[in-house]
Amino acid sequence: MNFDFTEDQEQLRDAVRRWVDKAYTFERRNGIVKAGGFDGKAYAELAELGLCGLAIADAHGGLNMGPVEAMVVMEELGRGMVLEPLTQTLIASALLGHYADAALQEKWLPAMATGEALVVLAHQERTARYNTSACTASATQTAQGWLLNATKHVVPAGDRAQAFIVPAMASGQLALFVVDASATDLGTTGYTTQDGSRAATLVLAAAPAQLLTQDG
Repeated sequence: MNFDFTEDQEQLRDAVRRWVDKAYTFERRNGIVKAGGFDGKAYAELAELGLCGLAIADAHGGLNMGPVEAMVVMEELGRGMVLEPLTQTLIASALLGHYADAALQEKWLPAMATGEALVVLAHQERTARYNTSACTASATQTAQGWLLNATKHVVPAGDRAQAFIVPAMASGQLALFVVDASATDLGTTGYTTQDGSRAATLVLAAAPAQLLTQDG
């Protein structure tokens, strides 16, 4: 069995490494930290490299690559201590690509691939203590759709995101929902974290949401 990287994977590594070395200097990173921990221009540069669409199907403008390519990319971004939340984009695009219906995919995946939309996972709760199965957020189904009540903490770039994937309890079962950042009854409070990146507290008070999956 061959565990060596393919030529395409090595080319991907080289492209990301060159960007980190030339475009994401320590001086630039320090400036981003001082400015709040997230730089939309740097994130757009990642999109121009195709990295925001790495795990998105080519039908939605992505590169249709897998976890090995994601590992190669994240290793290089980690080497440069890049602050922009590409990991969140990879997680969100994989969830949307696997679970979302066609309409929800068409709404978010092409915009994510181009970097126009940042979608992040909002799952951390104050009392959960990193137990992903502990969830006090609740979802209620009405004639008009789903409404979410939740407070989520340390949401990566939460006050800069265009949408959130939010775990909540629905009829006693953990489910995932997509919440548009422009939704009513939604509030974010942003701050800089200890490592210099940006995060936010997300508060949903009967905020409208779309069901992503109730598959456990």
